[in-house]
Parts: sequence; C-alpha cells; structure tokens
Amino acid sequence: MRLCQLTHLIVTMPVTTRTNTTRLQPVKALKEQVVALDAALLVAITSTEVGAVHRLRTTTRRVQAHLELLELLGHGDHPMRLPEHRSEAQAVMQRLRRIRRAAGEVRDLDVQTSMIALDAPQKAAVHSGSTGDAVRRQAKKLRKHLEAQREGEAKKLVAVLKDEEQDLAASLRELEQTIKPARRRALAPAALLEHAEEFFVARVKPVLRAQRPRKGEDEHTQLQRRLERLDEDTLHAIRKAAKLCRYMVEIAPEGTPVRAAAERFEAVQEAGGHWHDWLLLQQLSMNFHGRKAELTHRYEIHTNAALADYRLRLSELLPKLTA
Repeated sequence: MRLCQLTHLIVTMPVTTRTNTTRLQPVKALKEQVVALDAALLVAITSTEVGAVHRLRTTTRRVQAHLELLELLGHGDHPMRLPEHRSEAQAVMQRLRRIRRAAGEVRDLDVQTSMIALDAPQKAAVHSGSTGDAVRRQAKKLRKHLEAQREGEAKKLVAVLKDEEQDLAASLRELEQTIKPARRRALAPAALLEHAEEFFVARVKPVLRAQRPRKGEDEHTQLQRRLERLDEDTLHAIRKAAKLCRYMVEIAPEGTPVRAAAERFEAVQEAGGHWHDWLLLQQLSMNFHGRKAELTHRYEIHTNAALADYRLRLSELLPKLTA
C-alpha cells in the first residue's frame, strides 16, 4: 500500500477567523508534506536523476521539521493540546533518517560533480603544464571518480527505498491516526515564529556560551570570536537547525512577517550549505589527489571564503534572536 492511499491530499490553507486574524493548522501542514513525500518516493524508486533525489531529500527534511514543530507546540507557556504521539513520531523519524542518509550520499555527489564542472578552468583558457592546466586535469579525474561512485550510491538508495517503503507507510498511518483528533487545531503565525526561534536559539546558545568571554570585550567582538571557534560538526548542526526552522515557518502565508523570517533562516542555511559543500569537495580532493595538490589548494580557498560568509550570516541573525 502506498502512502497516498493512507491520506488524502489536503491543501494547507490558512484559517481566517471572524476578526480576520490568520491562524495556521500544523497537523494539516504535516499531511501535505506526507503527500509530497509519497510522490518523491515514487519518482526516486523509478529514477534516481538529480532532481528526483533532491526532492526526496528535501521532503524528508520537511516532514522532520513538521514533526519537530508538533513536539514544540506541546510545550511552552500556552501549549497546544495534542494527543501523545512521541513513539509514533520516533518510528517515522527513524525510517526517514535512513532514507535521508542514502539520498544524501547521492545528492552530495551530484552537487560536488556540478561544482567541479563549474569551477574547473576551460582547456582553451590555460597553457599546457601551467598551474591552471594541473587544476583542470585533476578536476577532470576527480569528477570521473565521483560520477562512478554516484552510480553505486544510487543503487543503494533504490534498495533502501524498496526496503523502507512499506514500513514507512505503516508508521505514517499509525502517526496519522494518533494525531487525527488535532487536525483542526490552529495557532497564530506569531506563535509559530516564537516556537521556531526558540528551537534555533536552544541549539546555538549552549555552544556559544561554552566559550568564556574576555574582559573588556564588546558583544559584537565576543560573538565573532565565539563563531570563529566553532568546530565543523557544530557549524553543520547549526545549518541543519536553520533549515528545519525555515521549513517550520514556511507554512505561514507569503508576504507575512513570519514568512520573512523564513528567508532569514534560508540565508543562513544556504550560506552554511555552500561552506559545507566546498569543505566536502576539499576533503575529497585531498583524499584523491593529496594535500599538496593544486586542486586541493583551490578548494581550500573556496572553503575558507564560504566559511567567512557563513559566519557573517550567523553574526547578522543571532543578535536578533538572542537579544
């Protein structure tokens, strides 16, 4: 039985009360993402082309974001009354995690081969034996290696999808039945944004506070120094948190202040993703060609520039959320 047989398509429309105040229905928003996930799974099982894998990976994240949102809504000063669904949600998250990881391996290779093609010098633009020519040759070899690796990862992805499809459908059916009584529960956009921002701050503040402030340091300098000391894993985790927050608040209507907040989270997500893509490519080049290769050095420069931009985006967003 496919996922689309478990739930019907419900277009997420904001609810407008008599006072003309827009209210959002998070359970319906989750259902919409489940339908999108079903479509993405169907396509990816039959074709692992670039767009299909990207959509699959994105929809798994969106479903995760909406499950995280439901968990947040059950807490706080004014919690939304929701049926207990933690075990059902965890079962869904576990199966989504396996699918997302398999799709992520393929998606990363797609991004990396594309970046290599766009960044490598053209043969006609470099002289034989020059540094540019060395970069071009190394890039060509690395891209060919990654394309071959992609074929193997795509086959693994299809195997994972076929293995998980039925169990995921069952887990989603159980979750849907459990939270069905709350399908009409709604909240104001401002409350949605507050929950999303608290989710993000809860993941960032602890790692920033772990570093002691220096005497006489102003807040801006202190934040910059703390951001510079964050390790790769922490920066990656912050990027993923920004992505989830973006997906949470995107259920708000276009043109609203809450939707504008989604754009701020997206800016951080995109900057962090750009840095992470270059970092992975640098590591791949180092493993394939060696640390001293011209291509590795080229990607290191790109990585450092992207990291500086990511830190800048964070330094612009964080003061607004932690004030």
